[in-house]
Amino acid sequence: MPNFIFSLVLTAIITYLWGSIPAGYWMGKLLRGKDFDIRDYGSHKIGATNVQRTLGNGPALIVFIIDLSKGIGPALLATFVPFFAASGWGVFVAGLMALLGHCFPVFIGFKGGRGVLTGAGALLIISPLTFLISAITTLSTIAIWRYVSLGSIVGGLTTIICGIVLYIVSLFNPGFFASVSLPQLFFLIIVPALVILFHRDNIGRLFSGTERKLGQKTDASAESEQNLTSNQQA
Repeated sequence: MPNFIFSLVLTAIITYLWGSIPAGYWMGKLLRGKDFDIRDYGSHKIGATNVQRTLGNGPALIVFIIDLSKGIGPALLATFVPFFAASGWGVFVAGLMALLGHCFPVFIGFKGGRGVLTGAGALLIISPLTFLISAITTLSTIAIWRYVSLGSIVGGLTTIICGIVLYIVSLFNPGFFASVSLPQLFFLIIVPALVILFHRDNIGRLFSGTERKLGQKTDASAESEQNLTSNQQA
């Protein structure tokens, strides 16, 4: 039992720090200078979508890959390294803490992103079939309505539904090719639920009709001037 607990604690620390790597934030510093903070623009998040709107497609692609890897790496660690597996619970802890690291990164004051890509990266390792189905619903939603946030929410709901269904199927057929264990089920319910929760401001804008669509750019210069004016008035 002490080894089990120590394994989970160490897994949590390592994967949280891994997930805390603020690629979007650093990309802004790299391209716009040390005084630039991408969290002052657009959605005020550090994810690839806000990077694309603020800095362009190239930087967004790099951030996309890094953020996705922040979920893949921890999940692989907890899946294939016996010490971090912790009887199957390691992968749940790894995926959850990587997500929380991205959303609340210790390196930049605990203000990060919404965790969609990091959660998706872990999902790819934990349940490839669920990842495929969720990717289809997410991309289809974005293609039809042009809202990345709506696609992320739909993908999260799809993940939860698939997780429950696959777990039930696994109970009756343990040899099922896409079987889902109890720790994996915890991930497939809790992590997408958190992602949806972190989109609560987007949900409000979707209902009010003020949510930005895919491809809408953020004018960083104009927003910088607005922020400066607001600060002077304050």
